[in-house]
Amino acid sequence: MHRFGSRVTLVQRGKQLLEREDADISAAVDELMRDEGIEVLLQAEILEVAGRSGNGAKIRVRAAEAEKTLEASDILLAAGRIPNTDKIDLAKTGVELDSRGYIRVNERLQTSAANTWALGECAGSPAFTHVGEDDARVVLSNLDGGSRTTRNRLIPYCLFTDPELAHVGLTESEAQAKGVSYRLVKQPMVNVLRTRTLSETRGFAKALIGTDDRILGFTVFGAEGSEMMAVVQTAMIGALPYIGGPLRDAIFTHPTAAEGLIGLFSGPLVEPKRQ
Repeated sequence: MHRFGSRVTLVQRGKQLLEREDADISAAVDELMRDEGIEVLLQAEILEVAGRSGNGAKIRVRAAEAEKTLEASDILLAAGRIPNTDKIDLAKTGVELDSRGYIRVNERLQTSAANTWALGECAGSPAFTHVGEDDARVVLSNLDGGSRTTRNRLIPYCLFTDPELAHVGLTESEAQAKGVSYRLVKQPMVNVLRTRTLSETRGFAKALIGTDDRILGFTVFGAEGSEMMAVVQTAMIGALPYIGGPLRDAIFTHPTAAEGLIGLFSGPLVEPKRQ
């Protein structure tokens, strides 16, 4: 909307944008927003809203221990999602809900009721279209006598900012919270020759390498990052090791984003600073 000419202000209750991401990723996205001319208010509390979105509104906000009033034509509220399973009287069917109101399913997506299945967001699956599609494959396989499950799925995601933010596997924050030991390889996107041909060199890529030399996670903030992520995801599915260099020694088409993985996986492994 800013690039179409609107003045945009992001009001974030938390201490960083994208609270589930690593601090360096969040900082990079924050910098992008500000460089674009978007105002970012962190740790902001909305005190009052007056008017009506679409017809003009005012928002009184407290941020950095100071109050200010924002005047806007429209307000977009990102409030998350909740299941609407309370509207369909599931108690009569024998289908149980979990404590959050999602339909309780097993790893085959079977509910507590006979011959009844649930998939997608109502079953508590990660809220991505590609996950809902895979849920459908799980259910269809099992209806046809298969034994497909959701166990150990490697689920990627991409935030289609410009440039993109793409991720698969563990983040550093998750690894530290779970006590998982890892080492890190990291490189700026300016080293990826494809970004130079596009004149979009902002960002960086990083990968977590486990003690068994397997890739635990990959995050990239950069042009065509989703394509780089898909290559690493394939390597992770195939359990390709960091040592031995399958990605480092691959011959990727020049100039593509995937080619940048050669440089990333040729870099030194670094022990991360623990937060």
